[in-house]
Amino acid sequence: RANGIEVNLVMHFDNIQTIKEAVALGWGISILPARTMQAEIEQGRLVAVRLDAPELVRPVRIVHRKRKKFNRAAQAFLGLLEDSCQ
Repeated sequence: RANGIEVNLVMHFDNIQTIKEAVALGWGISILPARTMQAEIEQGRLVAVRLDAPELVRPVRIVHRKRKKFNRAAQAFLGLLEDSCQ
């Protein structure tokens, strides 16, 4: 929208493999991490287009087992991650 482009989202998948299959079937296009499509590109099922775009950001989360007790090294690592994201 910032560049005057309106995206018409008609499908939503929560699985990269499903997205790749939909694109291979001609159902649309997608932006995916380059390393996740290497096999399909080598097989000739998909074609990658290099984007000349501002840095793309993907939201990520730290996940862990519920009520997990972390040792000091893990606590320090989590602290570093939290500090680097602020």
